[in-house]
Amino acid sequence: MDILRILNEFYPISFDKSNMMRDAGSVSYAVFSGNDRYFLRVIKPAFLNNAVLGVDVQVFLLNRGFPVPPVIFTKDNLPYVKTGEGLLILYDFVEGSESNPEQDAPAIGALIGKLHITMKEYPGELTKRDKHFFVGRYIDILSRKQYPKTDEFLSYGSALWEKVRDLPRGYSHGDMYDGNIHKTPGGKFYLLDFDTSCEGFPMYDPTLICNKTHYFNFDEYGYEKSKKILSRFLPEYLKYNTLSQPEINAFYDLIALYHFALQATVIENFGLDCVDNAFLDKQLDWLYRWREQCERAR
Repeated sequence: MDILRILNEFYPISFDKSNMMRDAGSVSYAVFSGNDRYFLRVIKPAFLNNAVLGVDVQVFLLNRGFPVPPVIFTKDNLPYVKTGEGLLILYDFVEGSESNPEQDAPAIGALIGKLHITMKEYPGELTKRDKHFFVGRYIDILSRKQYPKTDEFLSYGSALWEKVRDLPRGYSHGDMYDGNIHKTPGGKFYLLDFDTSCEGFPMYDPTLICNKTHYFNFDEYGYEKSKKILSRFLPEYLKYNTLSQPEINAFYDLIALYHFALQATVIENFGLDCVDNAFLDKQLDWLYRWREQCERAR
């Protein structure tokens, strides 16, 4: 893809240089117009629908004064360029680095509380996330891999879903990890990457950002680390948006549910052979140990 040619054709800015920054679900570039730097995301065709929804959410938030990186509009006043090779979204470049929830839990709590209350006014239709997304996708994958302990994952996942299924529904960012909250040198926070926006469990966002368990290796201290961050996060969040006690209590079950959803997404992106049975056994052991620790703590 000739990045500079496309940018110069569709945007009212003359670009002269581009540097690739990252290649993952989308490819990120720093692009330059003289000394002015911009941030460009190129989303692969397989993720196009999610990206269109994500940029629509971002423009909505931008128009409401919520701190997201400003989107640069095309000559035709569109927030993206769609080509046969993907979707291009151009932003002002915001200096800074990823957030640190252990240090910034109160500020992040306020940010996400404002996000959730603002998104209650969003007029668009959001993708609904249900049991299939959180549990079923992973079980289907394990069945296709003919993993011998699929039934154990199914039993665990079904029990988890029964605990959370009746939680209040609403807007969820869906990928609220450290790297999607950007902190500038001046201490301002920006929220990034809305491609996973959905109608789901609002409590899922606080869960993901406060979760300090180790994903691959079970860490006995992860429970207390996560609990402490949540205790500092919640007071500021609750100044802007409400959470019921059942939602707050579901924090630990949602951490376990995250393992099902994330593992399914990873395998969907990288193929059935990206994990082996030994890795899946380790994941199952992690979940059993997590459940035992949570039951002891309760």
